[in-house]
Parts: sequence; C-alpha cells; structure tokens
Amino acid sequence: MRKIKNILVILGLLSSFVTMAADNSVINEYGKVNLAGKTYTARIISPKAVVYADENMLSPLGYIANGKAIVVGNPRRMNRDLVPTVIYGRLAFIEIKDIRYEDTADEEYNARRGAPREHNFDITIQKPEERLSENNSVFFSLHTYGAGDEVKNAFVNIQDAEVTNFSGFQFQFIHRKPQSRFFWGANFDYSGVSTADMKFNYFMFGPVFGFTPIRNPLFFIDVYGSLDLSVNTEFDIANNYENEPSGFVWGPQLNARIMFFPQAKYHVFGGVGLRKYSVSNLEVLKDLNDNEIDGIKSITSAQVFIGVGMEFR
Repeated sequence: MRKIKNILVILGLLSSFVTMAADNSVINEYGKVNLAGKTYTARIISPKAVVYADENMLSPLGYIANGKAIVVGNPRRMNRDLVPTVIYGRLAFIEIKDIRYEDTADEEYNARRGAPREHNFDITIQKPEERLSENNSVFFSLHTYGAGDEVKNAFVNIQDAEVTNFSGFQFQFIHRKPQSRFFWGANFDYSGVSTADMKFNYFMFGPVFGFTPIRNPLFFIDVYGSLDLSVNTEFDIANNYENEPSGFVWGPQLNARIMFFPQAKYHVFGGVGLRKYSVSNLEVLKDLNDNEIDGIKSITSAQVFIGVGMEFR
C-alpha cells in the first residue's frame, strides 16, 4: 500500500512539472525555446510595446514597434495580463493591452506559409538605451538647508537680522537605461534666504551622475552627486548700496534618496544630502559707513528634500 502511495505522489509531482512546462515553454532538439500549446498571430497596437524577460516585468528587453506582427502563446497563469513570445530563442513576455489578435483567416494563412515561431530580433525590437530621447524623467523637489555661520553673521552685522535656513526648489532631468544601475542628467536649482531688508539667493546649474544600489518593484535607493555653478547670484541690501555686491557660488552636493513607485509613470521621493559651496567676490562687505565687515566665503550644510517625479518613456 505504501509503495502505491509513493508511486501516486511521484506521478502527481511529474504531472505538476509537465503542467508547468507546458505553461511556460518547450525546448526543441536544437536547444531553442518554442511556445507550448496553441499559438496566435497578433499585431502590436501600442506606439512601443515593452518586451520583458520575466513575468514580474522587472527586466525589459526593449520595444517592439507599432504594427509589427508577432506570434504569441496563451495568457500566463501567474499573470493573466501577459502572453509569452519568443525572441532569439529566448522566452519573453508582452502585455495583452499592447497587442491585437489577428482573425482566424490570417492565422491559417500564416500557418500555411510556415510563419516563424520567433521574431527577427534585429528587425522588430529596438533596445531602449539606443536613443537619448527615451528613458528620461524629470524630478521636482523642495529643499531646505542651513545658512551656515558666515551667512548668519553677515545678516546680523549688516542688518541686525537673524536667519537660519536656505529654502528653494530644484528641477532635475535624468536619463536612466532600463537595465542599468547608473544614471546621469542635470540639475536646475534655486536657493535663497532673506529678511525684510536683505536677501541672498542664487540660481545653480550642474551635471548629475548617480548609482542605484537598491532597486525592486516597491522602491529605488539612488545615490548621486552634482557639481553646481551659479548662473545668477543676488546679494541685496535695502537702502545701503548704489551698486550691490555680486558674487559667484560653486561646489558639489551629494545626495541619497528613496523613490517609491519606480515602475509607474509618477513617483514620490524624499532624501538627505550635503552641500559644500565656495563663494567668490563676497568675502568682504561694507556697512553704511564704508567699514569692512567679514563676508561670505563658503556655505556647508546638510539638506533635506521631498518631491515628485514623472517618466517620459
């Protein structure tokens, strides 16, 4: 009796294995993957249909252009929104919303002509990293960071006013390849601190380079840095100077952020960082009596920020 039970268990396991294999694919005598079961002719109806290497849709292989005819299998058991296809002998997956099934006459005609069971990779698919106009995103954030002792002292000495933090906003444009952990882009940044009679602010521009050490369907962790250069710096003191002093601000900033919903079109994120800026032409300031006052030579401070992002695929 025990032997019979063991045989039944083994047969059950074999049956499960065969069912799983049939649901996935089969390997022919030449080692290539073919779709198991009935196949269908479909046509791409999206401008660019993403092709994935896995059913979790975490590893895009590239895009298939609109209007291309492809061969697909039955919807997946694990994800009913996906259908399998074959590219260069590899099993791949595409979303049902990106295709339209051809009618039965077309299927039979293609079958009589011996339509291939896999795509010509070079013709139908285009790797997303080949174009700089794709895989781009824009991030908008609000930030705040300490004004630093030199900025605080300048406000106290000239206007007897106390300030604590810079505040501002940033636009960041990023190019990130789908399967790469590296990304690059540019920052456009504004920061300022002010009182009723005095203000100090600057617009910055700089290149960005980053790395993503942690990436999963729920969130990304990005670490990145930029070299910022001021394109406009204002140091205004009301009723004090005919010609206000002008300066130049430059230096690096290093940041780490956590970005949620990385697979979606829209993201939310927050992070912390460090800014270390040098200031030129504002080292010495003068009061109303033309007395010299210690000015601003550098700004070093930790920052925090929050924001939203949007993908342009």
